[in-house]
Amino acid sequence: MSACAVPPPGAPLIHLTLVGTGEPLLRMEKRLSCAASGAGIRLDVEIRKDAQAMGLSFQQTPAVLLNDKLIFSGLPRTEEIEAWLKKLI
Repeated sequence: MSACAVPPPGAPLIHLTLVGTGEPLLRMEKRLSCAASGAGIRLDVEIRKDAQAMGLSFQQTPAVLLNDKLIFSGLPRTEEIEAWLKKLI
């Protein structure tokens, strides 16, 4: 994964779970990275490829979870992810 930019030192850290496989997973990972950079935060992303074990269907992937709660399903725009991240901090 190539990052858009490096978050500033001491930036808030948010833990997320990313569920999916293949190219959609890579696209979502990139969008999360760019959105976090724009929001000025750091992300700790756990990648899970076992959607069913996470209680999700394959059609719901890629999916982003925060504290085991589904936040995004599919591929939202980077700006939408960034706006959501800004609300968290």
